Amino acid sequence: MDLGELTLWIPGAAVLAWWIYDLSFQWASLVEFRFGWMVVMLSAFLFWERWPTRPKEDVPASTPIVVGLALAGLPLIVMAELYKWGIARVATSSMLLSLGSTLLITANIVGARGWKTWRHFAFLLLFFYVAVPIPRIVWQPIVMGLQTFVATVNVIVLNLSGIPAERFGHVINLPNCQVGVNEACSGIRSLQSSLMAALFVGDLTLRKAGWKVFFLFAGVCLAVIGNLARALFLAVTAYRHGADALKEVHDTAGWSVLAFTFVGVAVLAWIVTRMEKRYTQAMLAAETEDPEPKSGTPTRHE
Repeated sequence: MDLGELTLWIPGAAVLAWWIYDLSFQWASLVEFRFGWMVVMLSAFLFWERWPTRPKEDVPASTPIVVGLALAGLPLIVMAELYKWGIARVATSSMLLSLGSTLLITANIVGARGWKTWRHFAFLLLFFYVAVPIPRIVWQPIVMGLQTFVATVNVIVLNLSGIPAERFGHVINLPNCQVGVNEACSGIRSLQSSLMAALFVGDLTLRKAGWKVFFLFAGVCLAVIGNLARALFLAVTAYRHGADALKEVHDTAGWSVLAFTFVGVAVLAWIVTRMEKRYTQAMLAAETEDPEPKSGTPTRHE
């Protein structure tokens, strides 16, 4: 990279640095987003991996488009700063700043290089949102929905296995005690970890968008299954040994789910990568051996 090209990326890099600085406060205070610095490191690796294959020839976007993107992003950043200093540094202000920063970085990329270059690096901007705190108005319904889902499924499984259980809100009533499905037990953390891992590994190992979407969906399902098994294990432990026994196994069960998720994603990546490779080879072989004449091509008769 020569000095002239490096200069073109300075505005976007400055905005990105301010974006990360703002998010670092949220990562330090919110337990659910303490993996934020890991996302930064993974994003840096993806940028380094994509840089050599960036489009060599591209046409910068027109000035009105660049100015329009910048003018759309600046008010969001101003609103985020006013909200932060006037009310509090919360998820809403960080989301506004993130949206504004994304627009400004986009304006920098398309203005300096063009839309081909932006599409080449667009996944990095989207991937970064894994570490952006979600406003409570959206976060709470997701967590509460997961809590209800986990409690409902566990009650059904417990009853089918012969253990009397009843759901009351987010609490599982057992004959000898109660087991609450709180926010930490909803599976939101393992779901976030699975999203991060599936997006990162899928982008590195898979080529087609359809396979990446399938891998992401499978990774999310893996996280949900792991958390359901964890909640079921805790409920059975409470039924057999009492609620006090949960203190001894609660943290171990949580770490086990994270380990299960990461190992499962790795195995799943190996399987899906082989599936994609075989599918691609089969399609190429079918195109090569296709005996049917193309439409509009006359058939030769001897």
